[in-house]
Amino acid sequence: MSDIGRPADRLVRIAVPADHSVAVAEDERDLVLAEEPLESVGLSIEPQEPRAVAIQQSQPQGLAYQGVPLFNVVAGLQGRRGEQGIPGPAGGSSVQKIASVPLSGHRLVFSPDGVTAEYADCGVLPNRINTLGLTLGAADLGSVVNIQRAGEVTFEGWAWADGAVFLGHAGQLTQTLPPDAVFSLIVGFAMNATTLFLDMGVAITLAQEAP
Repeated sequence: MSDIGRPADRLVRIAVPADHSVAVAEDERDLVLAEEPLESVGLSIEPQEPRAVAIQQSQPQGLAYQGVPLFNVVAGLQGRRGEQGIPGPAGGSSVQKIASVPLSGHRLVFSPDGVTAEYADCGVLPNRINTLGLTLGAADLGSVVNIQRAGEVTFEGWAWADGAVFLGHAGQLTQTLPPDAVFSLIVGFAMNATTLFLDMGVAITLAQEAP
């Protein structure tokens, strides 16, 4: 690496390798990071205090900044990529509620107070009009649960046949309505064996709820 301008007091050299890490040297030694070749960069000094070094791509083989007593390097090691979050709804609407009971994933729920969620049931007559949607994952008591209201949902544990899907007991999805159901609510239809298209229909009352 060649130097551009030699100061009388000290020489500060900065190099940036391909992985975007930064090396700073204050002497004549060559800059080598992990035995990897270094890319050429250019430096510009901003007139603020403390002084800052802005790193830009440039053509020279070497570069140096003369006699700067204090500066911040505007570059650094690339951080570790964060873990991927839970996939969101695919083209559908969703809401979040607080689980008032432990909830399993892929169950239909309703909200009794607009804040919490619990299982909807085809044997509970009020659920014919207040079934909210499908949980996308399990939730412990008091934790947030993601609920999808419309659109495609895929789950490898399903094995749907063609046709409508109904609300069953305890939030279960079913294609065969239980004989003791007090209403019939179509919540969607099977697109294939593992994909449901959520589309809440209008419930049909079948019988009065048992006292």
